[in-house]
Amino acid sequence: MSNPLVYLPLIGAWLLTALYFIVNKDEKHGHTYVMSTGIALMFTAYIISPFAIPDIEWSFSDLRIIVIMALFCYGVILAVLGIARTFPDFLAEFFGDPGHALIPSIMAVLYIEKGIPFDWLTFSIIAVPVFIVSIIKVYRRHLQ
Repeated sequence: MSNPLVYLPLIGAWLLTALYFIVNKDEKHGHTYVMSTGIALMFTAYIISPFAIPDIEWSFSDLRIIVIMALFCYGVILAVLGIARTFPDFLAEFFGDPGHALIPSIMAVLYIEKGIPFDWLTFSIIAVPVFIVSIIKVYRRHLQ
C-alpha cells in the first residue's frame, strides 16, 4: 500500500522552495506563497484519500477521514486567505513557508499509509530538518 510517489513531491517541493529562499535572501514569503501552501495541502489530502478510503466508505468515526478532511479544510482556508490577502505580512511570512505545508502533510501521509501515530517523536523527526532549513534561511536573510 506504500506509494513513494506521495512523499517525493512533498519533500522535493519543500527542498527546492527552501533552497530558492536560501539563495534569494531578499525574497520573502508573501500572500502568493500562502495560497500555494494551501493548494499543496488540498492536493495532498486528495492524493492520500484513496489510501484512507479504499472501499469508498465515508465514516466520520474513522480518524483517517478526519485527518484528510482537516488537511483539506486547512488548505482551503490558507488558499482563500492568501487570495483575499487578509494576512498581515508577518503572518504571510509564517504561513507561506514551505515547511508549513510539509510537516502536517508528511504526518498525515505517515498516519494514513503506515499507521504511524501523531506523537512528539514523529513530529520531531519531521520538524527538525524543517527547522534547521528555516534557521539557515533566517540566518542567510539577515546576513549582510
